[in-house]
Amino acid sequence: MSTVSRVVDTEVGGSSGELDASRSIVVCRLAAAAALGVAALYALSVPVGSLMSLPGTDVPATETLSFFVDHRDGMLAAVVLNGIAWCALMPLVFVGLRARITGEGSLAASIALAAALVEAAMIGVALLFGAIAAFAAPDLSPALARVLDYGLALGTSASAWPTVPCALAMAIAIRRSRVLPAYTANLGLAVAAVHVLAGVGFARTGAFSPDGIALLGAPVFAVWMAVIGIALLRRGPEFIPARSHA
Repeated sequence: MSTVSRVVDTEVGGSSGELDASRSIVVCRLAAAAALGVAALYALSVPVGSLMSLPGTDVPATETLSFFVDHRDGMLAAVVLNGIAWCALMPLVFVGLRARITGEGSLAASIALAAALVEAAMIGVALLFGAIAAFAAPDLSPALARVLDYGLALGTSASAWPTVPCALAMAIAIRRSRVLPAYTANLGLAVAAVHVLAGVGFARTGAFSPDGIALLGAPVFAVWMAVIGIALLRRGPEFIPARSHA
């Protein structure tokens, strides 16, 4: 009977190990796809919405309104693309990473996930201002267009606050767990540093205005997501738990 029990335990353990391995592969690939999706959708939104030409917060209100009217369709498309990227896919990346980081680094990964959810919510609020500005552009007054532009710009700057603990905590989690190469953690530290500066971008003009350093926040974060996505695909097998041989 003891021999039979050992055989059964071995078969059950092997099946459980294979199931865990299969789940790990799925989680890894989904997290990688989400990370690459964030980078791709953000990159696509820049030309679609003419975001590089978006007027600064210090220009005349009539110029801001003119931009919203002339780029109405592109801005609406950009809002949708960024909404999917930052409010849907970005949190999924951190959910996937948290699922794969156990033991050392798990607490830091949990903090990163919580901060990512707050960040996604704040970005969603900022995008709402942009969506209203674009949708209602033909009926807006210059003054109201200015207010909505302020909401978009300042909301984006404010979203940098939760980004700092998000990036720092994930960098620590990656360092401790070693689930990804060290350079992904180093890039996370760089993301945090940029967002520290972006988070105080409330001056009317200059480097610390919403049109200054704060503009680097999204591109730098998108690059980090792309690097994480590629690293997840390249190191996918290392996420697979060892099969039990008991």
